[in-house]
Amino acid sequence: MITPILVLLDLVTALYSALFGSYPKITLFDATCYRILYLHVPLAWDMYFAFTLTFAFSLAFLIKENDRYDRIAFCSAVLGVIYGVGAVACGMLWAKEVWGYYWSWDPKQTMTLTALLAYLGYIALRSSVEDAEKAKNVSAVFGASAYVTIPLSYLSSIYFRSLHAQLPNQPFDFSEITLLLLRVITSFLAFLAILRCCIRR
Repeated sequence: MITPILVLLDLVTALYSALFGSYPKITLFDATCYRILYLHVPLAWDMYFAFTLTFAFSLAFLIKENDRYDRIAFCSAVLGVIYGVGAVACGMLWAKEVWGYYWSWDPKQTMTLTALLAYLGYIALRSSVEDAEKAKNVSAVFGASAYVTIPLSYLSSIYFRSLHAQLPNQPFDFSEITLLLLRVITSFLAFLAILRCCIRR
């Protein structure tokens, strides 16, 4: 019962923030595009968390050979790809308004795409191996190894010349930060609830 409530709360806060959320009053470009950050940031952070779970539980499976760990790793990877696609799509809308292009092969865009492709590869690899036990072991090795793309994605906008701005540098006031924090929390709780349901199936 709690899962539908959390998912509904996430959707309601997402719609409210995207349509009616406050945003910085600037004139450099259409400032309403700042509302996309209420969607983009939670999706991106959930993606990072999902792939971190895949990494951790892939290692745990290789050590303990517990099928539950394998299940968590796989479900996290699938959800991470879904959330990641959403984060990239929102990021492209932001990029079009602020940078002038949906896609410019910015380091952050490129490394996030690389991470998504890596975990799509994880899912495809797992599906392509017919022997169930071998599939679990091979995908666990791949799932742990692919995690190198995640810190590279996160750090790419810090250590490389990137158009991607850091959140602390955004001109948000207290009310906007509060709404963004609410979005991050509700999105995270909904993600955990969905993951829990997927693991139990």
